[in-house]
Amino acid sequence: MSFTPQISKPQFDTRWPAAVVWALAWALLWYLDGELSLGNLALLLVLASAIAALWLPAIVSIIISTLSVLMFNWFFVEPRFTFSVNFHQDMLLLLTMMGVSAVVGYLMVRLRLAADAESQHAQASEKLRWLGEELREISEVSQQAELLHGFLKQHSGGDVAMLVIEQEKNDHLLVGKLTAQDESGLLACVKEMSALGPGTGRYENQQSLFLPLRGRVRALGAVVFKDVHAQNKIPLNRDFLQQVCDLFGLEVERAQTLHIAQLAQSEAKNQALRNTLLTSVSHDYRTPLANLMGAASLIHDQTARLSTEKITTLAKTVLDEAQHLNRMTSNTLQLARLDAGPMHVKKDWESLHEILGSVLLKARERYPARQFLVNLPAHLPLIRCNAILLVQLFDNLIENAVKYSPQQASIEIAAIEVKNDVLVRVTDAGAGIPDAWKEKVFHVFERVQAETAQADASQNQHLRRGMGVGLAVCMAIAKVHDGKLWVEDRLPSGAVMCLSLPVGEQPQVRSEG
Repeated sequence: MSFTPQISKPQFDTRWPAAVVWALAWALLWYLDGELSLGNLALLLVLASAIAALWLPAIVSIIISTLSVLMFNWFFVEPRFTFSVNFHQDMLLLLTMMGVSAVVGYLMVRLRLAADAESQHAQASEKLRWLGEELREISEVSQQAELLHGFLKQHSGGDVAMLVIEQEKNDHLLVGKLTAQDESGLLACVKEMSALGPGTGRYENQQSLFLPLRGRVRALGAVVFKDVHAQNKIPLNRDFLQQVCDLFGLEVERAQTLHIAQLAQSEAKNQALRNTLLTSVSHDYRTPLANLMGAASLIHDQTARLSTEKITTLAKTVLDEAQHLNRMTSNTLQLARLDAGPMHVKKDWESLHEILGSVLLKARERYPARQFLVNLPAHLPLIRCNAILLVQLFDNLIENAVKYSPQQASIEIAAIEVKNDVLVRVTDAGAGIPDAWKEKVFHVFERVQAETAQADASQNQHLRRGMGVGLAVCMAIAKVHDGKLWVEDRLPSGAVMCLSLPVGEQPQVRSEG
């Protein structure tokens, strides 16, 4: 056990201060004899009795107070050195002093015991608070059990072992040395969910004390304090030890309940995501599939009646719709792959010129009427990345810019080295993105203009179709490369997608001799 808090309490467990108090009181009596009246001297004895009772048991305090009154009668009450009393008022004084000393001493002892009990309760509460905080800091049940085992061993002063039932793993965790009899007693304690053994009123003939690790509705294990009957070491603080066991049981039950709730929440989230994905797929795949099937049907059924130019147009429609379906499928699969968990992608040193060049080549083939303005410095540093993922990222950014820009507007692609990063900016001249959507656009299935998502394949609207997955994939790819992706405004209108990628230490290039 590394540390347990201690609470300071009044040190009233010694006896010598009481002797000092009585000695000082009698010294003052002898010194003030003849200077003060008999009643005033009697008050010194009452005061000494009250103070000395702070360190004495009640019966001892009463006996000493009675003896002090008798000695006071012997030495100070006329006639001196006898137990007889000349005056009735002196007899009344002695009886009153005896009664007052006994009552005050008894009350002071009770007050001391109450202070000790309160101090012990404060100490127990502080230890329980400390143990609760330590248990919450630990996530593994086995480590929590080891902490509890050390705590109980320290505070019971004997050999301790325990059994913890791990419900999630459907297994038992044993801590400490257990015999077959101990294990049977632990299982019985768990089943009955109550203490067993000496001092509990149940199975008093047992040599060991069993305490359950209780949760709210069931026992999560039990603890055995071995051979307490044979060694006459039944823990006097059994209630405190039971509170410690209950604290552990409640904490383990809370952690298990929280874990189950998190699993249920994760399952609900996954189910909602699957439902959203199925809904989005069923809606967003419907239009391109209808266009593709319509064009293919015309080519199949009306080939003899169609001109070469019409067949070429229909074939281009089939190709465009197939490419659109392929892009949506690739983005969805890539997003599922990147979001599945920690992913280690293979990276190599790549040229940003080559990556953007291959992306722009395909973009110009898809959109021959578009104008792409490229501004790349000649001496950009190499980027350690996965080229396939970056190609998909830039392809999505350019595709997004084309979707949301007028046909006559140009798309600008620029890159610049900023400190230890390379900043790539893809700018369009569309309507822009409102501030409230600047972060949401990178969430899956989120689109600024959702009303156009189900648009048909008309000349004006078909380019805006999609599931809201493209930018989410871009964000996931950026995170895999330790990069950042955000959106800025372009004046007077439009949006700028900004991608920052770390450069890192450049590789050494060997020169040829």
